[in-house]
Amino acid sequence: MSVVMVNATNLLPYEPSTDPKPLRVSSAEETEYGSVNINVGGGITTSAWCNKITVRVPVGAGAEHLTTEGAGIKTGASTGWTPSAPAVSGGFAVITFTPARAVQFTGQIVTLTLSNIAVNRTTGQVSIAIVESSSRTNGSFTNKDAAVEVDKFPAGFVFRNFAPEKIMVENGEVAVLRWEGSDAKYTMHWGDTPAGVPLDKERVWSTPRPLTTVTGFMLRAEVTAGSATLTHTLTTAVTVRIPDLVVRNLTVQGPATFADSVSLTNTAKDLTVAGSVRGAGSNPLRVSQPAGLKVDAALNVHGASTFNNSINAVGEGIVRIADLRGPYGDPLKINSHVNVLPGNNVTASGNITAGGSRVLRAGDTLRFVSHNNRYLQEGPDYGGEKEVAQTSRTLYSNAAWRTQHLSSASSFGKEPEEMQEPEDLAQDERTVTPDPEL
Repeated sequence: MSVVMVNATNLLPYEPSTDPKPLRVSSAEETEYGSVNINVGGGITTSAWCNKITVRVPVGAGAEHLTTEGAGIKTGASTGWTPSAPAVSGGFAVITFTPARAVQFTGQIVTLTLSNIAVNRTTGQVSIAIVESSSRTNGSFTNKDAAVEVDKFPAGFVFRNFAPEKIMVENGEVAVLRWEGSDAKYTMHWGDTPAGVPLDKERVWSTPRPLTTVTGFMLRAEVTAGSATLTHTLTTAVTVRIPDLVVRNLTVQGPATFADSVSLTNTAKDLTVAGSVRGAGSNPLRVSQPAGLKVDAALNVHGASTFNNSINAVGEGIVRIADLRGPYGDPLKINSHVNVLPGNNVTASGNITAGGSRVLRAGDTLRFVSHNNRYLQEGPDYGGEKEVAQTSRTLYSNAAWRTQHLSSASSFGKEPEEMQEPEDLAQDERTVTPDPEL
């Protein structure tokens, strides 16, 4: 059954339903009684006023008639509306529903009820005519026509108890649905198959694919009666435990937890985060993409950073580092040439080593010691352990000399000479090679 607009003038929408579902015709042995409820105003998008609705039920024994006993129809309506007793005239049972005063429809629903209907014995489709007295404003009411259709199925027709074996299945599990039904053409509509799947005579059906999300099912039964096709539908749904979710827009007001990977499959789209992106719990945030992480704007790091592999600056930009250190007390290794541009100084507050030997700087103190452990001094030491440096000679050709680094301008230097004995001094085993020409 469906809403049928006879013309485009009516302002109110109408939706019929029956009890039982569907209506069945009477047989020679038993009279079938049923009801028709007509909901008025559901889904209206523009305001409309109404001061009267008249329903005309076809009376007769044919397929196009609903009953042969129009005067026996009982009526009812929503609060505030008063139905008249049916008046049979010209092949119709006419019932008028009148509100206490004109009603403005802005989304509320009014239900008009026709009950105790003795359905005739001929299957078919019945058109119930409706005449509304309506207006866009509360005045100048005019009559406008509409109609609803009601199907009459064969006597004894059954179509009921459409339900899944399990109302919830696991993600990736097939759903099984059952129903009770007389002979008819059945079509299953579900999920992404809106065109429907025709079914055989079995009253059980399994989904051809496992379910991954909550899925609604609509089973349609069709019976041919003369030139008319009578239809009735039943619906049900199956939920999925931990379903997949596909949405267009998603707003999450609270915390969200993802137990598996999260992917942006459209490479043209961005992931925008107003707050922080963090690792789970106390774990660090990990970027495991083999291609690495590309940052097209400034990268500000306010905490400590650890790099377990190489860092390459391949562009012409500048890397600014306030404090560069080796890992956990180990020396910093530079495995490349270092070019200090003019106008820039290299300052070392500690010692500098080149080729395994310490580099001398202004302010360092050295001692030169000969092979017989005598060392140079400026003043004479007769018979002592010192050898007088002759100011007329600056090179010695007959002795090999080694140096002792006594003190340094750095805090890492050795203690001054007067605090140590000569034999206890740490020696830097650098050899001064004699000049062969002297």
